Amino acid sequence: MISPLPFEGGVAPQPAIRAHQGRSYWEESWARLQRNRFGVAAGLVLVFFVLVALMAPLLSALFTHTDYRTLNLAETFAPPLTGSHILGTDDLGRDELTRLLFGAQVSMGIGFLAVFVALTMGATVGLVAGYYGGLIDGALMRFVDMILAIPAIFLFILMALLFKPNTITLALIIASVGWGSIARLVRGEVLSVRTRDFMLATAALGASDGRLIVRHLLPNVLHVLIVYGSLYLGQVILIEAALDFLGLGINPPTPSWGNMLTNSETYFFHSSWLVVWPGITIFLSVLAANLFGNAMRDAFDPRLR
Repeated sequence: MISPLPFEGGVAPQPAIRAHQGRSYWEESWARLQRNRFGVAAGLVLVFFVLVALMAPLLSALFTHTDYRTLNLAETFAPPLTGSHILGTDDLGRDELTRLLFGAQVSMGIGFLAVFVALTMGATVGLVAGYYGGLIDGALMRFVDMILAIPAIFLFILMALLFKPNTITLALIIASVGWGSIARLVRGEVLSVRTRDFMLATAALGASDGRLIVRHLLPNVLHVLIVYGSLYLGQVILIEAALDFLGLGINPPTPSWGNMLTNSETYFFHSSWLVVWPGITIFLSVLAANLFGNAMRDAFDPRLR
């Protein structure tokens, strides 16, 4: 019987230890976001407002049993908790809670639509300018500089006078001013990514410009869009409320949180709740958007790691 050969060095080989696979960028960013309790709470507040906006007709049917256009001159300026009016009524006897619910549809709808349009326009211009460079980059960036140089309030007033404000047109008006900053951020990120080895290798393999931009550049600037979009949402809500307050936004009887403030300023000392309720909703939504945006920046910005 042949005895087995001794192991080299007299030490038996140990079983291989399987290395743990590292988490991806998106997994690590999501984990960092989950650890930010204030950010998660702010995100839940935003989700709550979105659900309220989507379910406004159902909620008004269940709790207020009235429409935002329904007038009742016999119950004007009813204080909160008066009969079926949980938050009271306004100067025309319209239920305040109902108008807040439907106002969420307008304010949140304009906010998210304006953010989406601004991100799409800014990302497109920034990607094209940063990738091609040269004359295309110079022409696009000079146009962006021109947009950013004009005071935003003048552009808002001009476009609000040219186009009849509704939910869609007002969102487009706000987005047409806000996309320039996004384009500059995306362009700066593209300039630092397009010369990396994986981009040069992919281009050497014959990838088209469209594939390089969509499949390789866009995912690498997506964190910039996520962070800026979450922070820009709060600004859009404030801009929409300010335009409504100036009479350049959504006109009654369609309710929005901004024009509810406009209609109630005259009655502040007489019926302060008409100012308090829309003011609280605007404050909470903007605060939640800013806190959530800061949390997204801390989680997704690789420069903060």
